[in-house]
Amino acid sequence: MYLNKDVFLDTETARTLYHEVAAELPVIDFHTHLNQQEILDDHRFSDLWELWLKHDHYKWRLMRGCGVEEKYITGDASPWEKFEAFASIMPLAVGNPVHHWAHLELQRVFGIYTVLSSDTAKNIWKNANQQLAEDESLSVRGLLEKFQVKLVCTTDDPTADLSAHQKLSDENTTVTLPTFRPDLAMAVDRPEVFSEWILKLQSCIGSAISDFPGLISALKQRHDDFHTVGCRLSDHGLPFCPNGYDDQTSVQELNDIFTNATCGRTAASEDEQELFASAIMSHVAAWNSEKDWTMQLHLGPLRNVNGTMFERIGPDSGFDTMGAWPQTQALVDFLGALQKSAALPRTIVYNLNPNESAAICCALQNFQDHSCPGKIQYGPAWWHLDHKKGILEQLELFTQLGAIGTSVGMLTDSRSFTSYVRHEYFRRLLCQMIGQAVEAGEIPDDTAQLNLLIENICYKNASRYFKWPTSI
Repeated sequence: MYLNKDVFLDTETARTLYHEVAAELPVIDFHTHLNQQEILDDHRFSDLWELWLKHDHYKWRLMRGCGVEEKYITGDASPWEKFEAFASIMPLAVGNPVHHWAHLELQRVFGIYTVLSSDTAKNIWKNANQQLAEDESLSVRGLLEKFQVKLVCTTDDPTADLSAHQKLSDENTTVTLPTFRPDLAMAVDRPEVFSEWILKLQSCIGSAISDFPGLISALKQRHDDFHTVGCRLSDHGLPFCPNGYDDQTSVQELNDIFTNATCGRTAASEDEQELFASAIMSHVAAWNSEKDWTMQLHLGPLRNVNGTMFERIGPDSGFDTMGAWPQTQALVDFLGALQKSAALPRTIVYNLNPNESAAICCALQNFQDHSCPGKIQYGPAWWHLDHKKGILEQLELFTQLGAIGTSVGMLTDSRSFTSYVRHEYFRRLLCQMIGQAVEAGEIPDDTAQLNLLIENICYKNASRYFKWPTSI
């Protein structure tokens, strides 16, 4: 049977570790793009399109690659027509993780074991939609409970309304915390975007921002506000780590860049943008260190490469790719500068360029210290590397170049409340890797230690590492 109970578990040790240890562990999802308002409202989904396809650019990319017209992806086709189009391309996408995830979701959420195709689409559509309409446990909170999700972190701009998070703190549901993501504070190379964002930040803090120190003050105020409602992470989506800012950088130079981007509507040069971004990142890292937060660096995306489609549909629509520029030296310089100023917080580095995976994982080990096991983490396989080969490579590199027992495990990086099968996917592959090594004599066959290793990687390490404001 497709995706049977022992899929990926090709040794007895792997099967035992997964079924007796990993499978029933709770989930901590420390990086998502979930909608906190939908958690607060305990949103119910009208149909499988809304649940599955409305926001999922993984599926959109795959549909485009199989020749589906945009009308049936982000256009004005009906929900059924869009679902039918997705179903029709499934036979072309066997082996793709989207194919795996979609069918795991059908199995785990709806108890549907039929393989999706044009021939089966109508019955699956009717069956799933009937369950969504009639089964109260398939609301947002019900889905989180079904997957044993104890905590999720959303991803939030500094100007975000935090009221939903404040209300959720009093609700009897999955702990839902914001993540501070100040990427637009660095967008001086896009003056129209930057200027509009500054206006939003001004409205948020209730005072004018007229220069660089004013911007830093406003960001610090919002960093404090985020901390108050339970935030313990910052997140940064960067092509590469910016460098150049230090104690010798003049405020006037940063002020000029700020003024040119806001008042002059003049785009910063590459060097100016990197300097400005480096200054922002250095301040945020220092605040993180002071508050005992974790910093997440998502490195390597080359965004909006299809200019025509970007103009039509906008960002986050499936037109981003792997950047191929070097990463390691800039990352080392950035971490070294933070360490020199005693402002290096716990840090997770997510890599998108497989050509640099080993170099980055190796580089991070140079900044570990006694304050925390695995303080500087080579992060879970991310985005275009979030597939069987990419996950196994990340785990193997972590094992060979670091200490796999310090790993904080997996995340979904998703907008979907059924994407928690990705944790199952990861756990199966983790157990496969460990099981093979045990039976090859490469890892000690010690049941108690193996069980503890799996428990820690899948759940317990994440419950300790992030210093959550509540017990998880």
